[in-house]
Parts: sequence; structure tokens; C-alpha cells
Amino acid sequence: MSSEALAKLWARSQREPYRQKMGITVLDIQPGYAQVSLDFTPELCNIFGMMHGVAVFSLLDEAFQLACNAHGEVAVALQLNINYLAPAQAGARVLAEAREVNATRKTALYDCRVWQEDGRTLAAGQALAFRKGRPLPLDEQGNLT
Repeated sequence: MSSEALAKLWARSQREPYRQKMGITVLDIQPGYAQVSLDFTPELCNIFGMMHGVAVFSLLDEAFQLACNAHGEVAVALQLNINYLAPAQAGARVLAEAREVNATRKTALYDCRVWQEDGRTLAAGQALAFRKGRPLPLDEQGNLT
């Protein structure tokens, strides 16, 4: 992916409404790889006071969507599996990454991991993307065209 296309994706990610609503921070985007973070605040608690599973899933999914679209072509999720392994500690900074392990012309497989800043693994999964074979529809500022 060209640095120009990567810059457009980065700009688009900074204005993504769901990412903003969830408080997710984009840390790194490279073709086939992305890393994001989220601070575990009380608003993200489930009925037991633990980080809600959808918050963990959202963090993993955000990393996945950025990693698979960082090739400069439109890619959408076909499947995402997640295994919840441990709860996050209150107030923890939680990180997620998606790393491409195989790609064909039409699909790409990603290993995904969610962990606390102290290194404790919270969730792991795999994601499969369908690659549409057309350029990302973004202008210079990252707006959809």
C-alpha cells in the first residue's frame, strides 16, 4: 500500500463515529497489521462490573478492519471468532492487534489478540476478510467518496 493510501485510511479512522463513541485509540496501521487501545472506564462495565464482552469484541474488530483495509483495497468481514480468556482489571488500558497470517486475491486470515497493558491476555481470535478488489473510496482527507 502506498503511504498516501495509508494516510487516507489513518485520517478516516480518526473520524470514525463508532471508534470515537467507544473511546478507541488507533496506535498503528500497516498493511496486514493494526493495533488499537481502549481505557477500561465504568461506562464499559457489564452487569457484573467487568468489561462488557462487546467492548472487547469492538476493540478486536477495530484492529481487524484497519489491518485488512490497510492494503488500500476494500475488505469486509466474513467471520470473526473470539475466545474470552480473562477479565480486564478496572481502569486498565486494553490493547488489541490483528496480524495477517495468510492472504489470497479474495480472502485474508488474521490472528487477533486482546491484552492488558501489563501483558495479560484477555481474548484471542481469528478473523476472515473478503477482499473486494477495488480501491478504498477515500479522498485526501479520508472522506468517503
